[in-house]
Order: sequence, then structure tokens, then C-alpha cells
Amino acid sequence: MSPDIRGALALVAVLVAGCSSTRTTLPDPVPTATPDSATERPPDRTTRPPAVDPTTEDRPEPDAPCQLAETPAPAPWYVDAVFYEIFVRSFQDSDADGIGDLQGLISRLDYLQGLGITALWLMPINKSPSYHGYDVTDYRDINPDYGTLADFDALIAAADKRGIRVVMDLVINHTSRQHPWFVKAKRGPEQPRNDWYVWSDKAHDWGKPWDPKGDVWHVAGSRFYYGLFSPNMPDLNFQEAAVQAEIKDIAAFWLARGAAGFRLDAARYLVESGQPDGQADQPDTHAFWRTMRSQLQTAGSDALLVGEVWTDLKTTATYFGQSDELHMLFGFDRADATRDALRLGVAAGFTGRLCEEMTLAANGVMGSFLTNHDLDRFATDVIDPAALKLSATLLLTLPGTPFIYYGEELGLANGPAMGDIAKRLPMRWDDTPHHGFTTGEGPWETDKGNKSVPDVAAQLADATSLLSHYKALIQLRRAHPALSRGSAIRVPVTSDGGSLLAVLRATAEERILLVFNLGKSPAKAVTPQVDGATIDPFDLAPATANVIHLTP
Repeated sequence: MSPDIRGALALVAVLVAGCSSTRTTLPDPVPTATPDSATERPPDRTTRPPAVDPTTEDRPEPDAPCQLAETPAPAPWYVDAVFYEIFVRSFQDSDADGIGDLQGLISRLDYLQGLGITALWLMPINKSPSYHGYDVTDYRDINPDYGTLADFDALIAAADKRGIRVVMDLVINHTSRQHPWFVKAKRGPEQPRNDWYVWSDKAHDWGKPWDPKGDVWHVAGSRFYYGLFSPNMPDLNFQEAAVQAEIKDIAAFWLARGAAGFRLDAARYLVESGQPDGQADQPDTHAFWRTMRSQLQTAGSDALLVGEVWTDLKTTATYFGQSDELHMLFGFDRADATRDALRLGVAAGFTGRLCEEMTLAANGVMGSFLTNHDLDRFATDVIDPAALKLSATLLLTLPGTPFIYYGEELGLANGPAMGDIAKRLPMRWDDTPHHGFTTGEGPWETDKGNKSVPDVAAQLADATSLLSHYKALIQLRRAHPALSRGSAIRVPVTSDGGSLLAVLRATAEERILLVFNLGKSPAKAVTPQVDGATIDPFDLAPATANVIHLTP
């Protein structure tokens, strides 16, 4: 069966063994550095084994499903969105103080619009004593390093003109130790905000879910307070009705100013009832998210709630509820599997995770990503230029709403800084001093690595660059709804060599067959089967993909 090619689906049109198709080519290396890696907030994945050995063959049961239904119309806005995660401190400085800010971000919106981005996820921008912002001291104001509420309003207006929505990081599992609520609460049980935190007369030997020897009870005078992540981050008491009401009011405050939703940090840890199994995934945590979503629906809001639920996928998927909890959840297992597959050149583990994700995502939408601010940058582990391009193709054509971490489209690797800072260094815009990030004496943290990675200006001028590849793929995705809201089903494919995955995406109007060679060797005579019919054979080079438009 020869496919019917209709329209410019395409990056490069080629003929492959008698079968007209379009193919995402992966030329010319994008050099990267390989720095140190570290983490300052260990996730719970550090103590659980890989969900699948990426070097073994994936053998699902014969009748095991590997498919996802089409998103019913009308699809929520976030189904078709392409997100871009931004650490404002490192994106663009507008006032020469070496720190990125909201006005700097506004000045780069045209770049994001040109890339095809339709939604932003801003890492924390509230007042905070830390560089990363994940310990908030004022939920209704902007970190003065980044600007003012007026600057936020200007960002919302400027982004809206470009068809870009803004989602904020909402860090509510804990506050800063310096938050006025906690400063008052620690003075004693008689204080008005005392019940907003979790107190004990002794330090229980609970440990952390990811580190049994970690301390979670911290001294404050004659009492101890619960702080899962750090003594500088005391947990809020979500079994207190006043806390729940305050958090919902904070959300309403930002939605009224134009925010399109929230990325929910540490979403599985809101309520704790004891050790060893009571520090995560408690029924009252699920109950809070149900009431949060219900409040949005009652208000007629289309705001997005996307959760960081960093654990195995089966547990993660419970936070969809019965389509009544979180709208979207990040696919950490699939992100790990993508990295392993392209580093090792084996498709099996990735295929298994993709199939599991499609099976479990019936009640919500998966947020797909290659890396984020907590993980080593993707190009730190996957340094093959072809594999970097294939990773983008996997991200932007397979099911899930894609999230791109700033600089990922350039092939940035970790820098030489300590801990998580290495993953969050300033953006590289051009070849001027400080790479166009600041006109001041220097950035808040200097990126002395990645010297061989071309900057935005250089890659925009190069049609074969990784950035140009991302841009073309985003255009492809936005032009073809089958790649965002269409159904997906894994289809059989045979070949001589390679390590293959074939997936059919479809709506009533179009069908698109995606064939990926994740292997390090060529695949000869690649022969997919769709609806019992055989596609004419073609060849696939290592780390390449064919995108084939079939007759509906």
C-alpha cells in the first residue's frame, strides 16, 4: 500500500523504496559539553528501580492495549498547546543587574512566538529568599528581582497579543521559613497561624519517602515542625480548612490577573498522616485537588491544573481521578525512558513506557517532556546530534502536550556550576558579551561551559540546526491536529536491523504514520502494517524518523 501524501507535511520530502513520504532528517552535529551533575532536592525516583530495563525487549501481553482515543471536541486549549518552561532569573535581563526579569521576558516574546510556543510555564516568580523561588514569603506579590505586579500585568497583555498563555508555578505544599505566617506560628500554639503548619512535641523518626534517613521534623523552640523537603520549607497543614481556603483565594487572585493556570509543585505531598506510607498520596490530598478543580469549573474557568507527581506512572495517573482532579500530569517515566532509549539506541523500554502512558491517560492529558529544571539537561546525557533531533521528533509528534525547557532547543547541556544551578544557567542569545543575556557586568551565574553550542542567532540562521528542527516540528504539529489531539495506536513494523517504533495518529480528517528508528544501526526494508495492509518498504538511517500521511 502506498500512502497518499497530501499537503506539505514536511521538513524534507523524499522517496523511500517506492513509497512517497516525508522524513525528519537529522544532519550536522550540534556539539555539547559534558559537565558535572548534582541535585539539591532528591526526587523520590532515586529509591525506586527503573520501571523497565531499557536494554531488554518489551514484550507486552498479546492482547495488551497500546492505544489512546482521540480527544473529543471541543478539545481544551492545553491539548493543542506547545509549552515552554522558563526560569525567569536566567532568561533575559532588562536592567543590567545580571538577573533575568519579567520585562526581559517580554522583550523575548517575539522569539517564542516565532518558535511556535503557545503557552509558558514560569518557574516561581513570587517573593522568596532563595534563587530558585521554591520557598515563598508572599504569594500575592512578585519577587522584586523580577519586577512588580505591573510588570506581570504587562507580560500577560504582551503574551496575549501573541497568542501565548502564561501558567505559573504554584508552590503550596510548603512556605518559606521566613514567611510571616510561619514566623508568627513558631512563637507558640496560641498564635493565629499556628494551625497552618504541622507541629509535634517530639521529632518522629519518619524519614523522607526517597531517603529513609532524611530528617523531616525540625526544631523550633520546644516544638518540632514538619518540613518534608528542608528545614527552610515548613509544610502547610492542608487538613486545616483555613489553609485550603487561603490557597484557593491565592489561585483566584492570579487567575483574575490573567494567569492561565498553575503548575502544582510537589502535588502528592500536601497531607501527611505518618510513616512509612502516610507521607504521600493520601486520600485528603486527592480530595483537595477535587475541590480545587470543582471551584474552577464552578467559576467557569478554563484554567489548567498540571501536577508534578513524581513517582511511578500508575500512582501518578490516580491524580486524574475520574476526570475530576488534575487536568494534566507530567510523564516522568517516559522522560526517563526517552533519555535511556536514545543514549543506548534501544526502543524497547521507551515503547513500554509510551504504551503504559497511553493506557493510563484515559481520564486526563499527559504533559510530555525531555527534561526540566530538576533533571540534568537532556544534552548532558544524549550527546549525539542526530539523537537530539530525534528526541524532539518523539516529543512533538507522539501523544501528550509537549513542554520544552528553555535552551533545550539549542542543545544546551549542564554547565559547570554546583547542584541544580548547573541546569538553570542563563540563556544564550547571541555571540555578544554574556551571550546577549545582560548588558551589565555579568550574569547572576556565569555559564563557562557549552562554549561550542551555537546560540539562538546562529541557529536561526542555519536551516540544519537543532533550533530550526524544533521550529519545523512545532509548525508541523500545529498544522496537523492528528499530532496533538488525534488517537494513537502502536502498529506492527518489521525491518532488517535498527530498533523501531511505529505509531499511527488519526482524526476523522487525517491519518499520520510515524516510524522511528531509535537504534544506532540502519533499518533496512522497514515495513509497517496499518489496518492489515502493508506499507511499501523503505530504509531508515540511525536516529531518524519517517512521517507519512495516509489516506483517511
